[in-house]
Amino acid sequence: MTDTVTVKLHVEEKPDIVYRDRVIITPEIITFIYKLDSTEPVNGIWPIRAEVYGRRRMVRPGRWSFNSPARKTEWFYQGWPEHWPAWLIDLGAEHRPHQP
Repeated sequence: MTDTVTVKLHVEEKPDIVYRDRVIITPEIITFIYKLDSTEPVNGIWPIRAEVYGRRRMVRPGRWSFNSPARKTEWFYQGWPEHWPAWLIDLGAEHRPHQP
């Protein structure tokens, strides 16, 4: 089993994220999960997952959705780099744990 490290950041003034062309997330808390034995990024991304918590609303106004607008968490995975905005990839690289 691989050990992981979690880095939780309270963020302000980060751009909204359009996630999978369905919802818009205004980030408030970003949690990165890293594998300790990772020697290089996968798909250019260091964390194995990012959890972005914040205000969530639908991309298309008037489209019906439960609890919209609401605060929710959306997950971003290394295996799907197309969903990651460039600034989130850069933030993940900046905060990755350093190996001794």
